[in-house]
Amino acid sequence: MNSNSLDNQRAETQEKFSLSKFPYQILEIVFNFVERLTSYVLAVSLFSTGVAGLVASLFALYYADAIDLTLSPELMLFLKIAITTLWVLNIIELGGLHRLGFSGVGSTVVTLNKLISTGENKKISENYGKDELRKIYDSLNNYPLFNAINLSTWIFVLVLIAFPVSIYLDGFKWSLIGLICTLGVIAIFIAICFCYILGEAITGKTREECKRMMAEKNISYSERSVFTVRIKLILFNSLFVVNLFLSNSLTYFNRDELQKVIHFSGLAVIISILIAHAIFKLIYNSLKQIENAAYDLMKGGTGQIYTRTLDVEFVNVAKGMNEAAKTILEYQHGLEEKVNERTKELNLALQELKEKDEIMDMELNFAADIQKGIIPSRLDPWNGLHFAAYYSPMGKVSGDYYDVFKFPNHCFVLLADVSGHGVPAALVTMMAKQAFSSIIEEHLSPDEIFRKVNTTLVERVTTSDYLSAFFLKIDSRNRIIYSNAAHPKAVHYVSSKNEFLLLDTEGMFVGSFLEANDHYENRETKLNAGDRFFLYTDGILEHKNMQGDEFGMDRFLNCLDKYKDESLEMQIQHTIRELRAHIGSAPIKDDISMIALELQPAWTKFIDIYNSGVKLLKKHNLDEALSVLQEAYKLIPSYISLNFQLALVNFHLGNYTKAEEMILKFLYERPKDKSGLQLAINIYSKLEKQQKVEQFLNILKEVAPEEVKSLA
Repeated sequence: MNSNSLDNQRAETQEKFSLSKFPYQILEIVFNFVERLTSYVLAVSLFSTGVAGLVASLFALYYADAIDLTLSPELMLFLKIAITTLWVLNIIELGGLHRLGFSGVGSTVVTLNKLISTGENKKISENYGKDELRKIYDSLNNYPLFNAINLSTWIFVLVLIAFPVSIYLDGFKWSLIGLICTLGVIAIFIAICFCYILGEAITGKTREECKRMMAEKNISYSERSVFTVRIKLILFNSLFVVNLFLSNSLTYFNRDELQKVIHFSGLAVIISILIAHAIFKLIYNSLKQIENAAYDLMKGGTGQIYTRTLDVEFVNVAKGMNEAAKTILEYQHGLEEKVNERTKELNLALQELKEKDEIMDMELNFAADIQKGIIPSRLDPWNGLHFAAYYSPMGKVSGDYYDVFKFPNHCFVLLADVSGHGVPAALVTMMAKQAFSSIIEEHLSPDEIFRKVNTTLVERVTTSDYLSAFFLKIDSRNRIIYSNAAHPKAVHYVSSKNEFLLLDTEGMFVGSFLEANDHYENRETKLNAGDRFFLYTDGILEHKNMQGDEFGMDRFLNCLDKYKDESLEMQIQHTIRELRAHIGSAPIKDDISMIALELQPAWTKFIDIYNSGVKLLKKHNLDEALSVLQEAYKLIPSYISLNFQLALVNFHLGNYTKAEEMILKFLYERPKDKSGLQLAINIYSKLEKQQKVEQFLNILKEVAPEEVKSLA
């Protein structure tokens, strides 16, 4: 509990002996003045013993007047001297000479006068240790009862002295003796009531301060009780009954002088009200302490009660609440420790997870880089075919995969989509890449390749993962053989008819089960100048917007038609842009991939020019053949055979450097072509680059040994 909440609790619970409001402010000033002038005990006694003595004296005087008690002047003088003497002795006993070095009589009085600072807001010094605080605590507990017994003793002594003196001065009178005894009993009874109750109330604040200080310094103490609320109420009721009895008696004996009876009854009522106020003020303050402690506990404080009262009921309640509050605080502390411990463990676990996540993220980035390596970074034209692609994984790695495999006379185009997402799909993609790359041969058809790859993946992939795929085989005359393995249908844009065709075949997933081998089939089509062919994954068709509407085939075909006059790259980009606009803020739930190819619109013109150039070359019209072939090269430079024809015509014209450039381009695409190798050997012979001649001779020996012999 911090100091602020402690000060707040003190401000709420400490009520200054009812000195917070007028006229109690005046009493506070008087109390502090007497305390500074004399001692703490005498100041307390002024408001307890003094009030009790004054009330008892007034009660006795009014009662004596009501019954017409007449005393001789000598006895009255003696009583005045005796009462004055007893008051002086009582003042000295309670510390009236404390400032002169005499702190009073009795350990209770001396301890309180010496250890309690007078005139200070805090009566007890913060520097006191265990011994001093325990002495103060015991003395404060003893003081109310000591105060009541002390005053009643002085009254009893006065009564004892008054007996012989009254007999000596006024003679032996039973009525006088009886009246003195009655006045003594009444005075003692009133003195005990007022002395104890007021003494307990006035010292309550200091008692609370002492308990709190001991608790803060971890000094153990036991709660003590002297009276009970029941006994106090009995005293009050007894006083009320006595007043009622005496009033009725006086009424009976003073029927002719009721004014005296009324005066006495008024005094009795005032006394009863005073004692009732003191008792119920103590009870109210105790209940207020309990309320404040409960509220403090509710706000997260200690909830401790440092009782001012000495009543057993409130002491027991305070003990119970303090123990309960202590148990709650211990439980809270234990709970906080457990929470802190668990929080520490969670933080460590989170740190470990973070480190693992960083490692995993780094590994995923590494895996993504590896996977990007299996996706062609550029797609060069082939024999008049132009390629464009789009690839967007949902996460760092993808289950989509596309590739282009080029051979001398054929080109294969593949688009595959592995089931699932993330790392497992990416691993299957890597295996599929390896399987297709190792199995594809130029003489195989798409369905044959599917069967071989399916068998390989069924044997190697032990999980339930599989893939769908669409496979094209394109020859140098732009004829296409295609096969579909449970993949979305391909789209063929026929430029001459300005229409989109959906192409499909029978076929099942690759890598799922061997029985799928019985279902793969081929179909054929042909590309003409300006035709386009689109392969895509279901991530394009199946993505939904926030309303749950799929992009779908209709929107996809509309986009392709809308942008058919754009370049192939721009057509794909605009289509993907509209797809993402359709998705909006909806989540991306699949990889998105597409690969497309186009037979260049100038293809028909190119073929005519190319064939003319070849005919001119065969007729040895070399200059004209070179001019025509160069015109064809400007239209479609990717046509492989054109490089060979240009190399050949430049060789015959003696342009050996240009011939070298063109034959190297040709051999890059067809490294084992016999005619190309023979031409390269002849070119390098003319250039007198013997090392190159030997290099290509060695290659030709591997490809066609008989050709090397003929050259020799």
